[in-house]
Amino acid sequence: MRSLAPALLCLLALGGCAENPTEGALWGAGAGAVVGGGIGRAAAIGAPHLASTFTPVGAVAGAAAGTMIGGYFDPHPNRLWSAATVEAAESGKEARWAARGLEGAVLPLGEGWADGGGRACRRLIQSAQKTGEADSAYSRQVVACRLVDGTWEVVLPPEDEPKS
Repeated sequence: MRSLAPALLCLLALGGCAENPTEGALWGAGAGAVVGGGIGRAAAIGAPHLASTFTPVGAVAGAAAGTMIGGYFDPHPNRLWSAATVEAAESGKEARWAARGLEGAVLPLGEGWADGGGRACRRLIQSAQKTGEADSAYSRQVVACRLVDGTWEVVLPPEDEPKS
């Protein structure tokens, strides 16, 4: 247990350096630390007096590698933005998303209408920003229309507005 204390302290220090860690990155760091520590311990089999050095070094290296690899398993912000757009278009209610240090929302504007081709359409505002940084905000208005196959098409700039 004494040999694990330095490894745990190093892992805590590395975790504190991470900015907006994702769920995948956290799981990757944990799994990487366990695997890396095991590899370090196995590397010291011929020299047991080095186990207290190799195990924590392996755990730290494994945690670093696991953090990077685990981050790739998190959903990409573009995919979440698209899903929120579909959700808001279908439900008529605000849909929020957050991933990899970004966050955003899709807000429906008014009621939906049928365009000239009979498609159901709805005007939306899509917005995104870096988490906690309001000065980095980006937003745009779009129109989403449901195609015959049930998928949604986003039109930018908006067109086919309802006639008043």
